[in-house]
Amino acid sequence: MNEFIGFDPVSHPGLDWSVARDSHLDDTVECAALAAMPNGLIALANTNNADAVVELTPGELRKLKDAFVAGQYDHLLG
Repeated sequence: MNEFIGFDPVSHPGLDWSVARDSHLDDTVECAALAAMPNGLIALANTNNADAVVELTPGELRKLKDAFVAGQYDHLLG
């Protein structure tokens, strides 16, 4: 499940941004936000820095997800 948030970066206005439901512990967002774009891409943003938005294809996001599941980035997570 995800939770929609009030996030509207100037570079990507009017999108419905969501974060993982569990990221709203203690009323803070400690998670990246995702939004579907009209052109079929997916925007990935740092909610603490509205200038940090990356656009990915669904395939790129799927590969990133698979890499996380496989533990390829565990060394970065501390």
